[in-house]
Amino acid sequence: MKKNYLLLLTLLSAAMPAGAQDYTTSGDGTSYSLETLSGIAGSGVTKDGTTYTMLSNVTIAEGDKFEIEDEATLKLGNDVQLRIEGEADLDALTGVVVTRNSETDEPKGIYIDSGQETVKVTNIDFEYCGLRGFITGTMEIDGCSFSHDTGAQSSAGALALATSGSSYRITNCTFTENYGAAIGGDANIACGVYIDNCQFTDNNTSNSNKPQINLTVGGDLDVTIKNSTFTGNKRDKVGAIAVANLLGIAGSNNVLIENCEMRDHRYGITTNGALNAVIKDNRIISNKYESNAMNGGSGISIYDSNQNQTAVITGNHIEDNLWGITIIGGLNINCGKTEDMTADDYNPGGNVFVNNGNGGQLFDLYNNGTSTVYAQGNKWNVTEQTAEEIEKVITHKADNAALGEVIYMPPMADGGIGTIAQGQSAYFDRTGNCIMAPSVVDGTAVEIYTLNGAHIGRYTVSGGVANLTGLQKGIYIARINTGDKLIVLKCAL
Repeated sequence: MKKNYLLLLTLLSAAMPAGAQDYTTSGDGTSYSLETLSGIAGSGVTKDGTTYTMLSNVTIAEGDKFEIEDEATLKLGNDVQLRIEGEADLDALTGVVVTRNSETDEPKGIYIDSGQETVKVTNIDFEYCGLRGFITGTMEIDGCSFSHDTGAQSSAGALALATSGSSYRITNCTFTENYGAAIGGDANIACGVYIDNCQFTDNNTSNSNKPQINLTVGGDLDVTIKNSTFTGNKRDKVGAIAVANLLGIAGSNNVLIENCEMRDHRYGITTNGALNAVIKDNRIISNKYESNAMNGGSGISIYDSNQNQTAVITGNHIEDNLWGITIIGGLNINCGKTEDMTADDYNPGGNVFVNNGNGGQLFDLYNNGTSTVYAQGNKWNVTEQTAEEIEKVITHKADNAALGEVIYMPPMADGGIGTIAQGQSAYFDRTGNCIMAPSVVDGTAVEIYTLNGAHIGRYTVSGGVANLTGLQKGIYIARINTGDKLIVLKCAL
């Protein structure tokens, strides 16, 4: 029996790879790379050309530094992590790949637990593993890709945000078919996030109740998501973007979601709790794959039963969702307020609703809270933009006395935002970058404003035309006071 036991130990020892013990550097100020680690006996790192294999955990201790080589490939074994507690330099000039060692391995990836002011992660492709930033400063992630992460390192996301008060700047990155969310953090983690020019494709392949981006507010640090695309895979539990304040985190909690496109999700955008959101100029299309319309399927969903959230929703194209905009609570939800262009809460509206509905009925806007919601200057999914017709696609106090009112008149005019007087016609001609106003008296002033309400120019009508010469490309609001009526147009140069 004793001989058999000794034989078993011998076989087990032979099966274990050399250097399979975890390795921690000395913390004496030494700089390490994959190359230097591969030359240290007992590090568990081996080398084959520019490919390095790590079959056990390696920790770069506080006081030491790790620098990634250009054009290197790092293969990680099952459950293996490269942990950097010292200074991290992952600013690669050319492509680096961090991936699994074999098809059955599920490595954790890279964990940065650093107190340095700025950590740069550049030109690294993370495959079958993730990146976790447990930092106190700023992490700048540019030109990276994240694909097929298994969640072995963190259930928060392929890119996991892990420290309150830290900031993350994520630009020019792609996130594809990760098991969990692409980017996420826990509900008690309030950090600043800036995401620009990124692509998100079918993340959360596990189809758990998480969106592709799942963020908490940043307290006094802003959360910004802009110029990015979100492509879903028609999964019934996966939304595009969620930003929430579930634990009542104090601060300005500013959130901006701008110029993004999201298609084929359970829902498009949801904001939850006490925060200040601006949702503008997005294209939110076919986010309708919630199996039960009572549980989701909104292009935009505002949820705040404690009535602390403010939101400005403007210039969005909202099409083919189960619901256009749903509002459950909130302190001040402004989907368009065109009455006074000089007011602080002026919002030209400009939201366009197309074929949002379920159960054979159209739902452009559903005010399921008790507060009054302004929604002027929008184009509703009705043939005639009259109060009688618009009422058919809005649910509010007129349908249920317990609900808040939606103030939706005036709607968007044919050429833009506002109301055109009876018998007049005015519209913006994009081909000529001019306003056509044949029924407006020559010499009438045309005042030009930015979308934020700043006055930037004055033109006059001549021969029924106001040429908007000298304006740079952009979106503007034109205001024409004819004496008996105000005409307000949206002009996209």
